[in-house]
Amino acid sequence: MQPQFRIRPARPTDVPALFQMKEALALSEGNDAVLRASERDWLRDGFGPDARFRAFVAEAEGRLLGMVVYNPFYMTALGGNVLAIQDLFVEPAARKRGIARALVAHVAAVAVDEGIPLIQLVVHEDNPARKFYRRLGFGHLRECLTYAIGGQPMLELSLAAGETLMPR
Repeated sequence: MQPQFRIRPARPTDVPALFQMKEALALSEGNDAVLRASERDWLRDGFGPDARFRAFVAEAEGRLLGMVVYNPFYMTALGGNVLAIQDLFVEPAARKRGIARALVAHVAAVAVDEGIPLIQLVVHEDNPARKFYRRLGFGHLRECLTYAIGGQPMLELSLAAGETLMPR
């Protein structure tokens, strides 16, 4: 049986729908308060010669049902890029149809085509999608923990840089 959707690269005209999905994803993860990006940012940073991320969308009957947003980044241990999946979202009514798997498969195809040896993603510990990622073949790197700093703690830490700057 053929899927009732198709996967294609995102286009600039998809940005309003992509951003709505990003907002829904942030809300579902409890991260809506930290969403600072705008549609304008997505248009600027996702398309054109200086694009900083790429995306695939799942589409059926002219309507977007899901997206995967990913970007390459350099990993010094490998001496080359890996791909990082930033966002994976499928509309709730369209779930359990193989859309998320197809979206991630397209990212995997890009990695293989570009000779990129690794795809990574960060998942909250309580995210039920962890089972889905394991079924796809993703493994949890038990020895790796994600740490982040931002806001006031980052500002305070940055002040220490001024104490160690060498004059030119």
